[in-house]
Amino acid sequence: MHAVVLEKFGGDLTLAEVDEPVAGQGQVLVRVAASGVNPLDTRIRAGAAAQARPVLPAILGLDLAGVVEQAGRGREHHTEVKAVRKRTPVVLAVALAASGVVDLYVGTGPAR
Repeated sequence: MHAVVLEKFGGDLTLAEVDEPVAGQGQVLVRVAASGVNPLDTRIRAGAAAQARPVLPAILGLDLAGVVEQAGRGREHHTEVKAVRKRTPVVLAVALAASGVVDLYVGTGPAR
């Protein structure tokens, strides 16, 4: 799938081909219909967000709306994905540990 990727802090965003994520234990996979640029995204891109320094290359993005494509099973870090089925519409602010949303799909779930 295609995604907008940050290769280095302060650098340009580039369109790249990346592997499609899979819903892991305690996570959901969302097909993104719309995403926005959160002010924190601009700080992360600049390398100016001490609390949010992803491992590069990274897909940025925190806010999204979409539809659940997969729901993982079981518990992870004392959190459960409950009553989430395929085709469930969602609006999310994604945890910083999750994949970014400036792409077609995003995997969401508990921070690691």
